[in-house]
Amino acid sequence: MKRIVVLGLLAVAVAGGAAFAAAGITTLPTGWRVRGAEGPVAVVGTLPEGIVLSRDGLRVIELEAGHRKPALRVLDAATLREIRSVPLNGAFGVPLRDPDGDGVWVSIAGTFQEQIAHIDTGTGKVDRDVSLPQPFFPVAIARNPQDGTLAVAGDLGNRVFIVNGEDAVINRFAVGSHPSALQFSPDGAFLFVAERGTSYVDVASLRPMTLVYPDGQPLSNVTRIRVGLHPDALAANARDLFVADSDDDDIAVIDIGSHHVVQRAHIPFAREDAVGTSPNALALDGDRLYVSCGAANAIAVFHVGADGLTPLGAIPTGWYPTAVAVDRAHGQLYVADGKGESGHANPRFRPGSDTDYVADNLVGSVRRLAIPDDRALRAGLADVLDLAQHESVPAGSVVRARGPIKHVIYVIKENRSYDEVLGDIRTADGDPSLVLFGTNVTPNQHAIAARFGVFDRFFENAHVSADGHSWSTAAFANDYLEKMWPQNYASRRPFYDFEDAAEAAVPHAGYLWDDAVAHGVSLRNYGEFVTAGPSGPTPVSVSSDVLRPRTDRDFATFDMAVTDVDRFAEWKREFDAYETSHTLPQLEIVRFPRDHTAGTRPGSDTPAAMVADNDLAVGKLVEAVSHSADWPSTAIFVIEDDAQNGADHVDEQRAPFYLASPYARGSVQHAAYTQASVLRTMEILLGLPPMSAYDAGARPLSAAFRDTPDLQPFDALAAQIDVHAKNARTAYRAAESARLDFDEADRVDDAVLNDIVWHSVKGARATPPPFGAFR
Repeated sequence: MKRIVVLGLLAVAVAGGAAFAAAGITTLPTGWRVRGAEGPVAVVGTLPEGIVLSRDGLRVIELEAGHRKPALRVLDAATLREIRSVPLNGAFGVPLRDPDGDGVWVSIAGTFQEQIAHIDTGTGKVDRDVSLPQPFFPVAIARNPQDGTLAVAGDLGNRVFIVNGEDAVINRFAVGSHPSALQFSPDGAFLFVAERGTSYVDVASLRPMTLVYPDGQPLSNVTRIRVGLHPDALAANARDLFVADSDDDDIAVIDIGSHHVVQRAHIPFAREDAVGTSPNALALDGDRLYVSCGAANAIAVFHVGADGLTPLGAIPTGWYPTAVAVDRAHGQLYVADGKGESGHANPRFRPGSDTDYVADNLVGSVRRLAIPDDRALRAGLADVLDLAQHESVPAGSVVRARGPIKHVIYVIKENRSYDEVLGDIRTADGDPSLVLFGTNVTPNQHAIAARFGVFDRFFENAHVSADGHSWSTAAFANDYLEKMWPQNYASRRPFYDFEDAAEAAVPHAGYLWDDAVAHGVSLRNYGEFVTAGPSGPTPVSVSSDVLRPRTDRDFATFDMAVTDVDRFAEWKREFDAYETSHTLPQLEIVRFPRDHTAGTRPGSDTPAAMVADNDLAVGKLVEAVSHSADWPSTAIFVIEDDAQNGADHVDEQRAPFYLASPYARGSVQHAAYTQASVLRTMEILLGLPPMSAYDAGARPLSAAFRDTPDLQPFDALAAQIDVHAKNARTAYRAAESARLDFDEADRVDDAVLNDIVWHSVKGARATPPPFGAFR
């Protein structure tokens, strides 16, 4: 068993602290591994997104745009020590350096401030800015090489603005869905715009340039070029435009003269059977193209020649690279890793503050390394392939297609960590001091674990609900989702477009329901990827054409006023009908979200009551199935979508997981599994192909099953506390809870909600766990 390793120096470093050399291999919570850097590494803020070098190569200029307050950071190139940091009210994308200086333009993307700003990197002062109308959300800036005008793309505005040297908008035009990157042609006559919401690059002809379009009407001469899915980054030389197709694992090459795609170059370490490298940034240096591939923790390197792109190899990086910059004069590469160098335990998670909150723990890093030669790149390719997760499928009589398990029921819950719920199980690796909802609140989950198996090394691939429901149903979160959820959770971007009706967030293979229906697997959905109807939590609406006819529209969406026991009753109504007609679908997806809680809102059920209600619903579902004729051929998988709302002494992404089946082996299972492992196991049982590189390579739960079934049914336990207990008006922070928005998952500030839940359970005067109180 490979335990999660936290690099000690990184764990205690602060943003802007001393750089250090790391060594060895770290296993991430996702099951993938990263190799420590041989050169200096700087710990920066959350989600570094872009880096550029000063003209003399002596400084690295890095822009970060994660959950913490955004900043522009200037680092010494030789040591990666911080020279200065410029706090910003919002940020996104890659800084645009001046052609004749080291000042940079940056996108200031925020709910109440939308502009581009010029920063003097020598002084750290913002000396120019251009305000933009809302909603726009600027994400990319480019400079016309001929006249110096700037182009700015707005992700939410689906428009591009042209700004002149006097910092005035002189033109504007509409483009496609979610523009993500801009690139002028060398002669300045055309502007190429990547549409991240589609599979197109827009081409706007800028000659003749017509003065202001005050109504934002589109130019009549904007055309479209079809490339790969969700183009994310652009780069160009005199002849070709290179497009990073983030959800197709390739680079599209467009002939600038003809505007035709002449090549689709496959990422050299991408799997052939499943997509999942997320090419998200490009750096063109002479005859080499460097491609940052976030989901693969690697840089792909191509030779640029007369015949197009030829793969040279790869460079291993830290966790989720987002940018690369090249200094050929000094023979150095600089790589920004969006999630840094390792996972983190969060036992010091303090309700009411951001201490040890997962979104703030995702500190990024910047690495420096020597430019590798072709031989090193070939060796690097082998290393990248070795570090990726690529577990084989163990031979077994149970976890196989057309085996004894014919039906899969997949239950998705909300936001709890392992220690928060199961830390009181003495036979497993838990910390009782971190338990909030132990046996007295969750007797059924404890009983299921005791009967069918305790999994104390189950990790979420996800960090929060926004990416959690994508990881839970697609075994992937694409680059758009990885970049945008921190903006949403930090209240800088108002739109939550990651589940039902998502566009740019939809990964290459779609979701579990798309996979199932495409391969003839019968399906029924209860509450996943649905939206409340105009009259309340039911009937729900569904955007997916595949999911809509297979969804119970009377099963409530995310609404904390609806009990999970009531959700169970609606599920059981259909389940009983299926049992009578012997037509139980092969796959059922059931969302029981109420363990999310609604804080101490007066008149609402208390947090403990909601978690107990959720527990009772899970117990009743397992009971119903275990007393049915289909029990001998069924496996029930119960997961949390993420673990963000609790502390854990092993890793902040460790969560409860339950398997209920006559074939469950039982006892304590120490093997490391992930959300992708669960999806892979279900895919194997149902005869489905993998949806991404993550479920394709994940370890299936074969060892958690036994050959001989135990058909004894499970009987749900009565709740040990009042599941209808109400919050009083005098409850801890009750007035504040009344103002919080619980209409969708994770709209509420997590630090606030966690503080409320902690004191609701422990008492208004209880003291949260102090630093240093945990092993």
